[in-house]
This record gives sequence, structure tokens and C-alpha cells, in this order.
Amino acid sequence: MEGHPASGRDRGGLGLCPDRGSGAEMKPPIALLLAMLLAGSAGARAAGRPDLTVCLQTRNPPLSFRTDDKPAGFDLALSRAIADRLDRGLQIQWFVSRDDPDANPAKEANALLSDGHCQLVAEYPLTAGALARPLSPTGKLPPFDGAKPDDRKRWVKLGALMPTQPYRFDTLTVVLGKSHADRPVRKLADLDGLRIGVQTATLADAIAMRYDGGLLANRIVHLPDSRALFAKLRAGEIDAAFVDMRAVDAWRLHNGTDGLALSGYAHSLGFNMGFVGLAGSATLIRQVDAALADLKAHDALAPMAQQAGLTYIPPRSPDVLPDVHLAALQGD
Repeated sequence: MEGHPASGRDRGGLGLCPDRGSGAEMKPPIALLLAMLLAGSAGARAAGRPDLTVCLQTRNPPLSFRTDDKPAGFDLALSRAIADRLDRGLQIQWFVSRDDPDANPAKEANALLSDGHCQLVAEYPLTAGALARPLSPTGKLPPFDGAKPDDRKRWVKLGALMPTQPYRFDTLTVVLGKSHADRPVRKLADLDGLRIGVQTATLADAIAMRYDGGLLANRIVHLPDSRALFAKLRAGEIDAAFVDMRAVDAWRLHNGTDGLALSGYAHSLGFNMGFVGLAGSATLIRQVDAALADLKAHDALAPMAQQAGLTYIPPRSPDVLPDVHLAALQGD
């Protein structure tokens, strides 16, 4: 549980801090009485404002992760900042998003919300399809902290979702091996002739195979995950990787960038990412929107991302983007 002590902040806000430059000294009994009154009022506020509960993925650096039980990541820092602006404490429900082909991250997030494990799920793609009413009325829970054996088998009735405004944009980039580090990449066609690694069954895979009528298809090397991509790129077994920018950040957070060269290329397709809650939590969603707007107005998100090791790209308009059509996969 994340704590957010309010007494020092509230004391200054109420104009009750003594002016140390005035030479006045508060008598001990009065100071003690005032401290008791302030503690009581802070307790009353805390009792009236329940903690904000947010579901975060356990193994999703640099967004949210735990190392030796120490939590970190951009989404954790953002959740703390929002809870602070709402004058609430913060509780994190950690979960693991399954990697198997049958997993449905959208339904898993909905199940966590609908089963009451949290009020918000971070890093949700704000697309029309992901926010639509689920075709199936029930869904399975992902593995989560505190789960009981029966939770793996239970079907949860799913609810209608409501998003916050987005806080970042998730996009794809190209990373080059050291032997091609100086190669300019302004469009994917500039990779023609190179061995290009992509992670199987991802947006990058779909784009690479369809780009410009299949221009690159014969040069694509499919790999099971981003770790394998970067390992083969560093070893010289592929020449370039077409991959999610967030995966690049995760790799260099733990492995550095030796043997890799960032191209600076960014594909036009991507997703606005935000928090999502249940439609019945509309009041909370509006409060979180106000907190996010305040953070954006103070340019707080980019430094927060930099501190976490995340390449920050601002959200794009509109907040909720349309689903990707096949024709869009053929271009840059």
C-alpha cells in the first residue's frame, strides 16, 4: 500500500504554520492541542476518501514491475501522482498478463475490474474495439497477487468499460544492428535487403508481412519474443528489428544498448494508452481526467517517463482511436 501523508501539506494550506521569522513562539500546550486537532481532521479526511486502487502488471518494464519485491515503473509513478492529486492513498493490485495465444488482455482487465480487484487498470489501449461491450458476457481472471486456487477456474461477469483520457502513445520503431548502425531509416522500404526480425503475432508482424504489397515478406525472421529479437540482433543473426518502442526501453533498462542502434523511425500506427474503469465509476474517471489534465498542463509526464526509462510520446487525437484496418498495414 502506498501512503500519502497529508498533515504537513494541509497545515501549510490552512495558514497554520507559525512564521519562524516573526520571533513568536507557540506555547507547548497550545501547540500540542493544535497538533491533535490537525491529526484528527486529517484522519477524518482519510476516512472519507478511500484509497485509489489500480491494477498494474508485475512484469512490464519500464511501465510497471517489481525487482526483489520493490515496485517501480512509469505507471506506478503516474498512479502515485494521481492519487496525490485526489488526496487519496494508493493500493496496487499486481497481476500477470498471460502470454499464451488464448489470452485476451482486454477481457482480463475487464474481469479484474468487474470482480472488484481494482477501480482502474493502467496501460489500456484506447481503441473502439478494445472499449466495446465484450461479445462474451464472461471472462477469466489473469493470475494476480492474493489469488485463490478457485480464482483460476471462475468465470466473471463482465461490465461496460469507461476510459480516462490518454496519457501516452505506444508506437513501433526500428532498431539496427551495429553493422548497419549508420543506415538511414525514414520508411520501412529502407530496410529492403536486410534480415528483419519481428515478434510473432504482433502488430509489427502484421505490418512487416503486408508492407507495400509484401516487399519485405521474404526477409522477415519471426521470433517468439522481444528478448530473442534483441539477442539475435546483438549477435548479428539479424540486421534490424521492427518492434514496439516500449520493448526497446525494457531491453536497454536491463541490458544497455551495446550492439544496437536506434534508427529514430516511428511508424504512424499505434495506440493511445490510458486507464480504464467500469462505466459505473464515471465520477472517479472524471476526477482522474482532471488529475491527468493538471499533470499535462505542468509538463509532468515526460520527466516522469524519463525517470522510469520510458521513451515518452504524447497521445494523439482523437483520444479513442479507430480500429486498425488492413489497408493501413501496407504503409508507413
